[in-house]
Amino acid sequence: MNVQNLIAKYKSIGIITLSLLVGAIITFIALPFLTRLYSVHDFGEYGVVLALVSVLSTIANLRLDQAQLIAKEEDQKKLIFEGFIISLLFCIITAITLIYFFNLNMIVAISFGILSNTLVQCLYNYKFSREEELFCAGLNIFRSLVVVFVQLVLPSFLSISLINSYAISSILIIFVVLGYILLNQLYNVSWRSFKNYKDFIFSNTPHALLNSFSHNLPYYIVSHFIGYQAVGYYSIVERTLRLPINLMSQTIRQYYIRKFKKESSVEDVLRNSIFLSVISLPFFAVFFVLPESFYLMIFGKEWIGISIYFKILALGYWAVFCNPPSSAYLIAKRESNILLKLQIIELIFKFLLFIFLFFTFANKIYLLLAVPISLIFYNFSILYIVRRRS
Repeated sequence: MNVQNLIAKYKSIGIITLSLLVGAIITFIALPFLTRLYSVHDFGEYGVVLALVSVLSTIANLRLDQAQLIAKEEDQKKLIFEGFIISLLFCIITAITLIYFFNLNMIVAISFGILSNTLVQCLYNYKFSREEELFCAGLNIFRSLVVVFVQLVLPSFLSISLINSYAISSILIIFVVLGYILLNQLYNVSWRSFKNYKDFIFSNTPHALLNSFSHNLPYYIVSHFIGYQAVGYYSIVERTLRLPINLMSQTIRQYYIRKFKKESSVEDVLRNSIFLSVISLPFFAVFFVLPESFYLMIFGKEWIGISIYFKILALGYWAVFCNPPSSAYLIAKRESNILLKLQIIELIFKFLLFIFLFFTFANKIYLLLAVPISLIFYNFSILYIVRRRS
């Protein structure tokens, strides 16, 4: 009976984590094929598009998708309608604004990407609030499949860029999700329900925006000072190094939050952090010894020079992987405000590093050193703060 209760209690986390795992594996398996179908420049533009979509999606619907998780039943369908209208208006304003910065193809990809993200997340949270985890898991896998399928298939028929294939996949997802919402009448026309959830607009949005902006800042810096070719390398390396973090870090953090909520000690946090650092170090260290020929075999002959990007960034993502015990400790102790303050400091530190490295090195690729240094600073600062509590 105890085992059955345990399975029932954590079934939702397991189902969602498994769907994210499947989606990540689909994307990662497709990567060596995509790098042969599209150029490094294509991946550079695509990286910038995804970075902007990631940042702007956090504010496109004023976080009303997050409000779905706690909204009253009569408000949920109203929030779906209001969130969609706000997102649509936001995308139109964004498209007009971006005319001065990007070409038309990138603007179209960014706009439809934002609308697709917010619409999917709104439906996802609506279903999750009703404990329909299987639907949510299927939605995660569906989104990954559509994006990868379109990117792999379209080059067989058309001469198409990566950002254009992304725009088409976003449009397909919008039509499917919007069709599902309309057919199942998961909306009520309303213009006032969002006023009951202003805390999501004024409190949740700034933290989410800051977090997303800090993570995607290198894309903007590199594209401006080095070019899309370098962003192409960076996007592939970042996606590879983040794979173990995306697959395991969130689940590990949830485990430690639950554990430290019941009982914890600083020694326990340090012991678990050291354990994670030791078991993960070989994976990240291997990128310092792998020859260039190995990367060219995986990604294609066009990606000459990608090994230096792996060497520059590897240790930074190792620090991220070691983070869950210390950050989970602060979350379990209801001291998440410390994480926000450190994030602000880390963002300022990263800016200063970019400026210093820009004037120090003639080869601007070394601007990327700001990424691992700031990641190490941020993640080990959390550990240091926890350590001082002993």
